[in-house]
Amino acid sequence: MNEKNSLFEIPLVKTLAVAIMAATLSACLSGGGGGSSSAPPPTGDPTTEDPADGDDGSSPSPDPETPVDPLAVDTAQGEVIGIELMGMRVFRGIPYAGQPQRFAAPEPPAVRTEPLQLSTAFGLPCAQPGGTFGQLNYNEDCLNLNIYAPTAPGTYPVMVWIHGGSLTTGSGGASYEPAQLVEKGVVVVTINYRLGALGFLPHVSLADAEGAYGNYGLMDQQESLRWIQDNISGFGGDPTNVTIFGESAGGHSVLSLVASPASSGLFHKAISQSGSYNSAQLSLAAGQATFGNPFVVATGCANALDVGRCLRELPVRTIIENQAGSYLPVHGGGILPRSIDAAFTANLPNAVPMILGSNQDEGRLFVGIQQLTSPTTEENYLERVEALLITDQNPFERAAIANAYLGRVVEQEVATADSATRYPLALAAIQTDWRFNCPNARQWVQLDQRDVPVWGYWFVDRTAPSIVPADPGFSWGAAHAFEIQYVLANRTTLVNRGATEAQLELAERMATYWTNFAKYGDPNETDGAAEAVRWDPYRESRTVMALDPAAAYQTPASSFGRYHNCVYWDAPL
Repeated sequence: MNEKNSLFEIPLVKTLAVAIMAATLSACLSGGGGGSSSAPPPTGDPTTEDPADGDDGSSPSPDPETPVDPLAVDTAQGEVIGIELMGMRVFRGIPYAGQPQRFAAPEPPAVRTEPLQLSTAFGLPCAQPGGTFGQLNYNEDCLNLNIYAPTAPGTYPVMVWIHGGSLTTGSGGASYEPAQLVEKGVVVVTINYRLGALGFLPHVSLADAEGAYGNYGLMDQQESLRWIQDNISGFGGDPTNVTIFGESAGGHSVLSLVASPASSGLFHKAISQSGSYNSAQLSLAAGQATFGNPFVVATGCANALDVGRCLRELPVRTIIENQAGSYLPVHGGGILPRSIDAAFTANLPNAVPMILGSNQDEGRLFVGIQQLTSPTTEENYLERVEALLITDQNPFERAAIANAYLGRVVEQEVATADSATRYPLALAAIQTDWRFNCPNARQWVQLDQRDVPVWGYWFVDRTAPSIVPADPGFSWGAAHAFEIQYVLANRTTLVNRGATEAQLELAERMATYWTNFAKYGDPNETDGAAEAVRWDPYRESRTVMALDPAAAYQTPASSFGRYHNCVYWDAPL
């Protein structure tokens, strides 16, 4: 795949951004983000000697009768005081960095002299445009995180959630409810990071001393992981057992962190949900041509004597109004020397165990939301296929693809392949296979060839509760982001959305797989008494786990590949 093929199609970039935003933010896992608890830090080995005179210079032992406040935790920056919510301890809105200097690496947070009293409120989200599922804001002082941990003392594995949203929208706040994960014995952390142009604008005028630019949001994610390494033990978390996980742009971020040498030692396992898209990413030069130069012109900074200074002094509103609808990380600097693809095939800095998966109907989210205002019809279908696949050196026969997928819809979607739905469903299937599922399959093979343990999944619940409050005229199916709620929604939320008992059982099963992986580096139980279906690593059987509420089952990766036409998309299994 050449670099141009790796881009989000520019003509549809705004539509795709709205769609991804809809998916990730409308995972409206809305119960206030759940609650959480954290345990007091382990006390270590008990003292075996008790000098009577204290001449050894040590401080007196604390009074054993003095109660320890489980909601008060010391961090390197000072004490934080959380709350108890839903039977867990919750610490929302902790700064993990200082107010960021625009277009620069994050800096450590300030040391506080007074305790930081936290509440049910989340910290401010990062600046982003408004939309159906996101709220316009201009916050730049937004680098904060939320911690959810069990109430019982202990040393728990840590799971760090990186939200999606096309790298332009979203937050680690109320959309995600981690209670069912915490109940299974892990500490969950959700983070905010800089978005849009503020987080990912690549332009040479912003180059640092090493000549790198862009990827500020990735730097934020790494800074949050450094904070976790320094402080999570105080909340009962184990800094030597950290799993990063995320969906869509969050899953893409996970893969970028795996590919980044600057992430070394910051995590130990990784889960990417629907994040394998566009993994050739962009070079610094291509990123500037695609995102940087148009932005500089649009904001009026192109003619400035000092372009970098002009960009740094722009009002946030001007930045938001002129940024692209979606962004990609750029490779070529110290944060990301190689693209995800290159790292996975040549030199992987963080060869940690991984779970990678995607959904059966990824593209239906994007086409379905577009359908609400601008339907795909017989008249514009070929034009939209061409816009989706357009490149300067396009290896695809777009008209042949368009016709082949119309036939595929008739084969696979007989009940819904009428004249009104045939064309949008075919366009959605092309997006599903080309953008998400076949790149995902390619990465199973790449990681296996590098002897990296990888487990693949295929989310196939085509009757999953909808996270989009609209009807596109066809079934959403197992659309992009519809699996998030099975891991990061509370049972009550799922029931209120109409989940069946079988779907609730699937959510329980998925939460167990995810937390087992965080605990053991293997999604299966370790005591030999598991009731769940065994999930083999890809290398053992060339199978992937089909996550189906009727009955989860392992299916040959080749079956996944045939269904999504991956041989055609250059991802043979």
